[in-house]
Amino acid sequence: MRVRVPPLAYWEKEMKVEIEDLEKNQKAITIEIPAAVVTRKINDSYRQVNATSKIRGFRPGKIPKNILRVHYWGKIKSQVINELVPETLQQAIEEKKLQIVGNPEFKEQIELKENAPLFYTVIVTTWPHVDLPENYKEIEIEKETAGVTDENVLNTLKEFQNQQAKYKVVADRPIKEGDQVVIDYTSLDVENNLLENKKDVVVEVGSNQFLPILNTNLVGMNKNEEKEFEETFPIDFANKTLADKRIKFKVLIREIKEKNFPEIDDDFAKDLGDYTLESLKGEIRENLQKKFAQEAQKKMKNALMNKLLEMASVEPPEIMIEDEMETMLQNIENELAGQGKKLIRDGSKFEEVKADLRKTAINRVKTSLILYELANREGIEVDAEEVDHQIYQLAKIYKENADTIKKSFKNEIEKKLREQKTLDFLLEHTKKIKKEE
Repeated sequence: MRVRVPPLAYWEKEMKVEIEDLEKNQKAITIEIPAAVVTRKINDSYRQVNATSKIRGFRPGKIPKNILRVHYWGKIKSQVINELVPETLQQAIEEKKLQIVGNPEFKEQIELKENAPLFYTVIVTTWPHVDLPENYKEIEIEKETAGVTDENVLNTLKEFQNQQAKYKVVADRPIKEGDQVVIDYTSLDVENNLLENKKDVVVEVGSNQFLPILNTNLVGMNKNEEKEFEETFPIDFANKTLADKRIKFKVLIREIKEKNFPEIDDDFAKDLGDYTLESLKGEIRENLQKKFAQEAQKKMKNALMNKLLEMASVEPPEIMIEDEMETMLQNIENELAGQGKKLIRDGSKFEEVKADLRKTAINRVKTSLILYELANREGIEVDAEEVDHQIYQLAKIYKENADTIKKSFKNEIEKKLREQKTLDFLLEHTKKIKKEE
């Protein structure tokens, strides 16, 4: 984090700064602060300590310097270093026009001596160079269409129809896909150890919302029928305790219900709101048009960004990759917390998660670096009104105080808005060719 300080005019011409290029966007900054400047600061600190210290036999402000040094040199040294180092480091960074990522790392402990210059060296990570050819506006991408067909409208009506469907108990036929059934079941492992014993479990046959292996074996069964069968779960099954395991099932069918769909007509439309069937179709078409247009834009932006990633050469600093990974891990933790679960940041499983996240993190950081470079080239900026509007919208969505969001996320919101404007600008100037059928 960069700390703003007043210009240090009284020493900036005397301070010596040396920059050494290291690998992976790192530089070593060695700074020498003149002895005269150091002495002034030490004397200032002596005076401050003298005015407030209490040593038996001396009045405050009248304590000899050699006595103060014995009792308070540690405090004076810390005070001088804590004032001089941040100020001179910031001055050096601005003087050399360096753009720093993350916090500086001090190479060694800083030693302060009286009547001598102060030397220190820090390792900093600088903003990486993005090598991107000037012909980035000549990129060609396929044009995505956003047309809505009658079939699209009908499929949406069928989704509404499915949501409005009602179940009716049947007893004179076997189970078929789409039925809703109530079952009791037990499951055993190959050594006949009981795994589960469940009663009155509701299953929608064919929906894959329940155990798919058990689900598919229900088709053809009748009410009050019992069935025993064995199945091996896939090796990549989500529940790792069942993955690649042979399991025995015993099932009893308690009840069978079939799904009855309403007719798609004016009455159906009226049940959904103040519609006729034609006005409902019109609203569906309008909403689908907006949705498809957004999806088309997203596809074209992704295609454009992929082309830019191919064209550009940039090596993201490790600290930026780690920061992005940490953000992603925190998002995962928040999602799990909402489900009453917790991410365990330890063990081989966590290392696998981190390895997968790292690939995504590198791509995201590269994307941000490229868009930052292009925003600078094109002079694209975000004004305060745009940021405030976005903050207001987020406050409404998450029911949070706008000032709280602004305080915590203003910089991140501004960064995202600038990236969006840059990508919109590039898409507008990109040649879009007709998609091959």
